[in-house]
Amino acid sequence: MLSFFRIFALLCVLVCGSAAWAQMSGSACISMRDGTTVCPKPDSQCKLNRYGDLICSTPGGGIEADRYGDLVCGPGYCVKDQRGEVFCSSAPRGASAVDLYGNASCSVACVQAASSLCVVPKAVR
Repeated sequence: MLSFFRIFALLCVLVCGSAAWAQMSGSACISMRDGTTVCPKPDSQCKLNRYGDLICSTPGGGIEADRYGDLVCGPGYCVKDQRGEVFCSSAPRGASAVDLYGNASCSVACVQAASSLCVVPKAVR
């Protein structure tokens, strides 16, 4: 017989894991605080900024908070290096990682992420 703690832990993993997956994959529409429903484009990653606004990457792109907490985006997936700078792969869906020394390493090439590369999805009517 499962203990209450084990059941609670399993439930938390299932609920929290599915919610994080939906937000990270951008596959789910989100109800905003003003009551509108926003649906990101397929293959986009989305996050809420500090003001509660939904900000997304372009399809195949990445999004990450910089050292100041502002969301920045890139053409491919993004990573934060040892200095807190955000770099992204220059290729859509391109991989990025931090190497042994804390430097960004990307498929094709690394480019610095920028807020101008992010998009704000339109509300569904």
